[in-house]
Amino acid sequence: MSIDLGILRASALALVVAWAAPAGAQGLPGQAMLGRQLFFDTTLSTPPGQACSSCHDPATGFRIPDSRVNLNYGVAVGALPRRVTNRSAPTIAYAAFLPEGPPSAHFQVRSNRKSMGELLFIGGLFWDGRARNLEEQATFPFQNPNEMNDLVHNVGSPELVVEKVRNSAYTDLFRRVYGANVFDQPTHAVFADIVQAIGAYERSPEVSPFTSKFDAYRRRQTRLTQDELDGMRLMTGTWNGLTVGLPYTKNAQCIVCHGIEDHLADGNSMWTFSCYTNIGVPKNPDNPFYAQTDSVTNPVGYNPYGDDYVDFGLGEIIYPINGLPRGNRGPGSNGHGDFLAINGGFKVPTLRNVDKRPHPGFVKAYMHNGAFKSLKEVVHFYNTRNLTTVPGEVIDFTQDDPYAHLQGQPLWPRPEVISPQALLNPTGIPGQDGGELGNLGLTDLEEDHIVAFLKTLTDGFVPEGH
Repeated sequence: MSIDLGILRASALALVVAWAAPAGAQGLPGQAMLGRQLFFDTTLSTPPGQACSSCHDPATGFRIPDSRVNLNYGVAVGALPRRVTNRSAPTIAYAAFLPEGPPSAHFQVRSNRKSMGELLFIGGLFWDGRARNLEEQATFPFQNPNEMNDLVHNVGSPELVVEKVRNSAYTDLFRRVYGANVFDQPTHAVFADIVQAIGAYERSPEVSPFTSKFDAYRRRQTRLTQDELDGMRLMTGTWNGLTVGLPYTKNAQCIVCHGIEDHLADGNSMWTFSCYTNIGVPKNPDNPFYAQTDSVTNPVGYNPYGDDYVDFGLGEIIYPINGLPRGNRGPGSNGHGDFLAINGGFKVPTLRNVDKRPHPGFVKAYMHNGAFKSLKEVVHFYNTRNLTTVPGEVIDFTQDDPYAHLQGQPLWPRPEVISPQALLNPTGIPGQDGGELGNLGLTDLEEDHIVAFLKTLTDGFVPEGH
């Protein structure tokens, strides 16, 4: 790969610096305004140059703001050149409305599964749910060597962050919010104030404004186009676009995971149940993390597995908590494999602002690893994951070798984690029979209509006459 990571990082930072504050920013309460200063401060990394907004920019729905990074890598670039994260940056927009962690198990019954019940984990932030809430989430990037890199002797250093805030241009605002003698407090207390302020900003209407066309439609302030309306009906499976209603001609099963509220009185729709699912996303071969194997220059953030690295998602968190290796695989496992059916399971993100971008040609990266580069590609994957080039041929991922004896070529690379217990709709049940993805039977035009509706979830829509 000839593109230089340092150049891409510099380009992303330029976009962050050039971003203009929205008109309502000055109206934020003191703590949220302080949090905003912290969120956009590029001096808080080591070396300086990276802010929270470097990976969570408002212009892209609080995701990575560099089109070339998204296209060529799909994952976040750190403060130090040639260091990247193993995953894409999830949005922090609307995270304030999601259940706190840690992920908790719920028993759910589904009649369209071979087994009648399953454990469903809900709650927490990050792709794997490891952060309990926004404040805890904010502590991680500062101390990640592949992100803001505030480490001393390879150990995360809140002291570094506190000292930078003490010497910042907004130190007077910090003192007004937390007290004139705030920096006389222990480091851990000041660091807690810092992440509390960031959390206050991330809870503000600037981050979660509910100003999409869909919101205006629900408030009866606008109408959807015919394409958008068809997309909404396909996503919900009903003529009225609600969870309960006369069945539509087809059901893309989207709201099985991307849940909505039927009535405004019940609250705004988050377009996620905040659960964890293995949908069979393939590896992203362009992720530089696979080659980030130098333990000398990056002893904490290097990849010890090289090209053999497998991201187990929720299985990276839940199994080690219970004294088992990541994914419950390899030395130290209990021999029961993925008995919790969580490997390869990643947090179902909100669909709000899923298409928000600064201009039409801007490339966004989708999924936990940035493997897909367009909404059309994402929807087509959901539609055809289990299919091959031979019409009617369906891949059964519960087989020992799902690819043996296929007549056609698979339409997609193999899932990164083939866990028959965890993989959603592993046998490829057709959508008409309740299969959540992989064999939905949608036409190319119907896929386009779903994309058209997804674009109505972009904030910033102004109804006519308002």
